[in-house]
Amino acid sequence: MNKLAVSEAIAVLVGTIIGAGVFTLPYIAANSGVLIAISWLIIVCFIIIFLHLCFGEIILRTKEDYRLPGYIGHYLNSSAKKFVLLITFLTFAFSLLIYLLLGSQFLGIIINSLFSENIFPQGLIMIFLWLCLSLIILTNGKKLSKINFYLSFLLLCLFLVIIVFAQPYFKAENLNFFEFSNKWGWLIPYGAFFFALSGMVAVPEAIKVLEKRQINKNQIKKVIILGTLIPAFCYLAFMVIVAGVSGFQTTVEAIQGLKGILGSGIILLGAGLGFLAVVTSYLIFGSYIKNSFINDFGWSSFISHFLIIIGPILIYLLRLENLIKLISFTGGMLGGFEGIMILLVLKKAKKQSDLEPPYQIPLNKVLIAILITAFVIGALCQTFLVY
Repeated sequence: MNKLAVSEAIAVLVGTIIGAGVFTLPYIAANSGVLIAISWLIIVCFIIIFLHLCFGEIILRTKEDYRLPGYIGHYLNSSAKKFVLLITFLTFAFSLLIYLLLGSQFLGIIINSLFSENIFPQGLIMIFLWLCLSLIILTNGKKLSKINFYLSFLLLCLFLVIIVFAQPYFKAENLNFFEFSNKWGWLIPYGAFFFALSGMVAVPEAIKVLEKRQINKNQIKKVIILGTLIPAFCYLAFMVIVAGVSGFQTTVEAIQGLKGILGSGIILLGAGLGFLAVVTSYLIFGSYIKNSFINDFGWSSFISHFLIIIGPILIYLLRLENLIKLISFTGGMLGGFEGIMILLVLKKAKKQSDLEPPYQIPLNKVLIAILITAFVIGALCQTFLVY
């Protein structure tokens, strides 16, 4: 029973983390250099594990049940909560736009497989998808998280199938080891991996699984570490194999570039599963942020729904539609500032909370200063240099 509950908690993290971001990683590796991408994957993986553990300790030190903005309001002050409101708004708008752009590319592959030529422009497909998803968000679907959970593991199986079938076509000479496409191209993987590996939303859910099964909370640290490492290893294998097969022909969504090698059947399957995974991620993330606006900020249901629906399309109308740059910015800038807030909240929680968590993350002023400086530099680089 113990092992089953721990496995279930790990699966919650793995199922949440594996999502839209993974599809862009082979393209990033092909254009930024595989060695550079692997180096950033290792660095960012350690950072994300550290932040997940920090957030876990915050949850375990707090009696009340919040989302991240709620914890910030509880431990810091109203100014910090207003700042995180801005970060929350930008994060959800950019993230939902990323899901829309990626989802429209998968939908385009499916539609184009039915016709001999591209009869619908990509922009029209994206607007159509946005309208459909906006209508679904208004219905408040309750089974989305479970659907997303199973789809994530179907995706994991798909990655394994692609890796097995593509492996015979893998050629080391197809890999770009250390040559980036532009002056600052070596920075892009940092933000992309930050976006792809972050599973902050799933940390409280994993903890609840153990609490519900009355499992010793000493297992939580192990759950968080393994639940983050497993997606990282999957990303590594998928990224290297696809880039080693497609080379510089690797497409942004990874799937289309394999068509001439693996055949149209598996490409259509990959596009279909990818589309469903992106769509459910869009709906879950939209629902999560909507509830945060209502519960953590006290906004009305109407305003919360309106912002969720209109946010991503407003960003799109600003002509911000480069998928790789959007992912890099969202992970580096917005993810970095989220990391800073977690560090500040944990510092306060250690002083104010009377609860004794099963594990404690060592945190002192020097470490906080180093990490915050690194996050700020990373955020500025992703915003000004990568663009």
